Amino acid sequence: MSWLSNVSSLKQQVTAQVTQGLLSAPKLLESDYDAIIKKVQETHKPQGRQVDNLDGLFSIIGKILLHDNPKSDHDVTNEKSIVHEVPASLINKICCKLACNCTDRDAEETTMTILEKELQNYLWDEKLVIVAAAFAVNYGEFYLLTQLDTPDPVAKNMAFLKQLQFIKEIGSASQNLSGAINELIHAIMTLIKCVLQFSVLDPKYFEAEEQPSAPTEIARATYWTIHSVVTCGSYIAKLVGLRNQNTMAEMTSRLKTLASKVSSMQKVLQVKISHRKHEIETYKWLINRFNTYQDHTILSDLFDVEGGKTALVVGHDNKKEVDINSLKGSNVWLLISGPGACHAEMKTLTKLYLKLQTKEQNRYHIVWLPIVDEFNEREFSSLQSLMPWYTVRNPKIIKPVAIRYIREVWKFTNETILVPLLPKGHAKSLTPRTLDPLWMSGDLLSLFSVHYQKKSLWHQNLQITLDLLLGGIYPEDSSKPASILCLYGGEDIKWIEDFTTMINRVKNSTKISIDLVYVSKNNAIDHYNNAIFDFITAKKVGGYWKADETHSWHFWTRLESIFSWGIRDGKNAKENDTMRDVMSLLSFNGSYKGWAVFGQLGSSHKVVKATGEVVLDVLLRINNWWKAGTNVDSFMLALNQQIEQHLKVQKHHCYHIVLPITVPRVPDEMMICAICDRKMGKYLMYRCCE
Repeated sequence: MSWLSNVSSLKQQVTAQVTQGLLSAPKLLESDYDAIIKKVQETHKPQGRQVDNLDGLFSIIGKILLHDNPKSDHDVTNEKSIVHEVPASLINKICCKLACNCTDRDAEETTMTILEKELQNYLWDEKLVIVAAAFAVNYGEFYLLTQLDTPDPVAKNMAFLKQLQFIKEIGSASQNLSGAINELIHAIMTLIKCVLQFSVLDPKYFEAEEQPSAPTEIARATYWTIHSVVTCGSYIAKLVGLRNQNTMAEMTSRLKTLASKVSSMQKVLQVKISHRKHEIETYKWLINRFNTYQDHTILSDLFDVEGGKTALVVGHDNKKEVDINSLKGSNVWLLISGPGACHAEMKTLTKLYLKLQTKEQNRYHIVWLPIVDEFNEREFSSLQSLMPWYTVRNPKIIKPVAIRYIREVWKFTNETILVPLLPKGHAKSLTPRTLDPLWMSGDLLSLFSVHYQKKSLWHQNLQITLDLLLGGIYPEDSSKPASILCLYGGEDIKWIEDFTTMINRVKNSTKISIDLVYVSKNNAIDHYNNAIFDFITAKKVGGYWKADETHSWHFWTRLESIFSWGIRDGKNAKENDTMRDVMSLLSFNGSYKGWAVFGQLGSSHKVVKATGEVVLDVLLRINNWWKAGTNVDSFMLALNQQIEQHLKVQKHHCYHIVLPITVPRVPDEMMICAICDRKMGKYLMYRCCE
């Protein structure tokens, strides 16, 4: 009798604990805390797809949980048809956690434990199916034992030992609870089916390589589905010997609340699926439109404009609307830029465009499509005001599917590109052009040729001449005798004073004409260099290019373009003299110290270049190496020899290159110092332009 008394006492304690747990409803059930969902996403560390036959496993689970299994041999699963990628030990672990959970507050902890310790390496859809499989094992056992008409004596006796026969005897309370369990199971299975559809429709939300963290809706649905399974599984385990109708009523209420919550999430996901299906169909349609491209009318398919407004306006006169049909028969470029488009780039392109328009009598047009994640009206209007060509009215009218096409098919990565739309073109003519060859040649029309190919200049015997550096940037005065042009720079005003004084001495002693042009660094802030500009103006020692002027920007961008082409062709400074020269010149742009480049327009000879310290030292000793009466070519040759000799005995140098993000990825082994041939170190630099 003492044993039975202990059992009765234990049952009362358990019932009290269950009731107390049910009455203390967790706050999390009432609100989806963003912090919890964020924590769920942080537990998600998938290692690729590990369960290939999810549909097959889900089908088995449905036959258990939804009872859609008419008693026939055809519906008994053939284990040979299912690949068992899910370890039985994992399902067993989760089964135990479902059965051992005691209170609703424990359900929260158990849910996170399952996500963190058992399922963190699985994809979202796999997590849901695996937990459902574990729940199906527990529920299946319970279901079999509660079938009073079962002919299996073992099942009947097990149900008797667990006192499950009382469930049927309680009446409406047990029926309501059974109905709530079935309602929640249907909601869970419907949601999981919805997630499986989503994973097939858009794998990037699930595959680790594409997007490790799923959208918030899927993470939230995963959490609450597992939370519901844990809660329902614990309630089923607590039914052993349970006769308290109030407790059953509390269970019923909680399960119905969860069923409603899960159903709501499923409806949200279903709407997203419908929306995603529409996006995919629209994208396929747009791909087909481009694959069958014939004329400019395809532009209309890129924009979403309401209210009868036109999509295009004139850039610097944005109140002047442009009908797309007015472009009929014209040659059109799509100018596609990212958020990093700069004013100097657009100003330079404007000069080349206006020059072409004058020459070709307005037969060519540009349409600007800015691709930005966040619209900044001030920045957009500022750039738009510089443009004499057509622009979109607002970046927001560019359809998402059009942006996707531009990124995926045209491989747009925020580096400005031009895409030609010929009057009578074809799909192959829609080949994006980077602006590297444009900055090198200055010929906008060449990018429109149907025979355009990305041929590299490196297959020629490329020399860094002054014509290559300044063609189309610095006008040559053919009425005057060819003089030496010296480009110099740096932000050390003391060196600039010494250098310009030294140049005047050289000019007086050699009687050679040397024109000076100060070139600002590409990333310089002009008002910091006002002292330099004032000095040059006051002393009348040549001209200067400010950083915000197109000359300076075009000069450095042309060097970066030559460098980019060299990298694509596998050139490095150790094996290629031209690459060595380019890297030396680029190093000047990243240096505070002075530098100088000497050359002649119209000459086939390479430029002569050096850092400011070396140049001053060599020019200081000009009487030792200059022979009076010799010509300009002799001067340049002797100057170059003196600089090279100086570099050979130079004991120390500090040499670095600052490259913009638009330059293609450079393999570390290709970055060889142009002076000592050693491998250069790599550092990351953040810079503010203000």
